[in-house]
Amino acid sequence: MKALNILVVDDANFIRDLVKKAVRAQYPDFKVEEAADGQKAQSMMKVNTFHVILCDWEMPVMSGLELLAWMRSDEKYEKTPFLMITSRSEKSHIIKAVEAGVSDYIGKPFSNEQLGTKLARLIYKFYKFSPSQTARQAQQKSDNAGLLTGGADNASLLTGAPAAKKAAPAAAGNASLLTGGSKTEQLLSKSPSAAKPKKSTNKNLALAHVRTAEGQELRCIVKDINLNEMLLVVKRDEGVPRLFDQVVVDIVSKAEDIVARVNCFVCSVVSPDKRISGELFNMLVRYEDQDPEKLEALSKFVAKVR
Repeated sequence: MKALNILVVDDANFIRDLVKKAVRAQYPDFKVEEAADGQKAQSMMKVNTFHVILCDWEMPVMSGLELLAWMRSDEKYEKTPFLMITSRSEKSHIIKAVEAGVSDYIGKPFSNEQLGTKLARLIYKFYKFSPSQTARQAQQKSDNAGLLTGGADNASLLTGAPAAKKAAPAAAGNASLLTGGSKTEQLLSKSPSAAKPKKSTNKNLALAHVRTAEGQELRCIVKDINLNEMLLVVKRDEGVPRLFDQVVVDIVSKAEDIVARVNCFVCSVVSPDKRISGELFNMLVRYEDQDPEKLEALSKFVAKVR
C-alpha cells in the first residue's frame, strides 16, 4: 500500500510539532503536513487528498468541529478518519463530536504513547495498515543520532530521548533553579513581554487545577499571571511534572465567578528555598493557545486577578 497523507491541524505550534513527531515515529514513510486553523486545512484539502486528519477543536477562523462538519458533507472526505484532539473532555463535548461524525477522540494533555495508540488503531481500522516495528526502531535510532549532534527540539525532548550535548548549559541552569540558585521573579523577567510580578493579595488569589498527560491532577495557587505565562505554587506531594510536558490548566478566581481553561507546557520547575526536598515548588507554564477568543477571555481574567 502506498504511504498515506496525514494532516495535522492545531493553532499551537508546540502541539503540531508534538503530533507530527508521534506520527513520524510510527510511520516514517507517511507524508505529514500541517495547518494552523480549520480554514487553512480546508483550503489544503481541496487541493490535495489527505487520508487522516488529526485536528484540534478550538481554533481561530474555523474550529475543528466546523471543519469536521464540512468534511462529512463533502463526498471526497465523507468517510475520511478524523481524530479530534482537544482539552474539552466533558461528556457533552464528546457527544457533540460523535454526533458530528468524529472517528476517535483524545483529550489534552496526552503522552506520545497515548496518541500513538489512538493513531495506530485508527489507521488499522480504516486502512488495515500497521506501524512497522523495524521502521519505528530505525526512526528512533535516527532521532537519537540527531540528539547527539545537537539537533533536538522541544518535541523530541518530550519523547524522553537522551539530552543533546548542546543542552548541557541549560541543564546546568535548571539544576541551579531546582536548588534555589535563581529567583522565580528573575525567570519571569527574562521574557520581554512578561509583566513585572506583583505580590498576590487574598482578594486577588486564584486557584488552579492542572492536568498532566500521565493522569496527575495538581491543585495549585496562581502566584502570578500575564498574557504569556503563569506562575503556579504546587505541593510536592501532588507530583512534579517534567520540563516541556503538556498540561491543561483550569484557573478559578476566588473573588470573581470566572473559570478559564488554558493549554500550556511546563518551562521551569523551581524550588523556592535552598532545600531541594522542600514541601512546595514553583512551576512556570507558558500558553500554547493562539485562539484570539480564548486570549481575550484570558486577558479579562488577568485583569481581574492581578
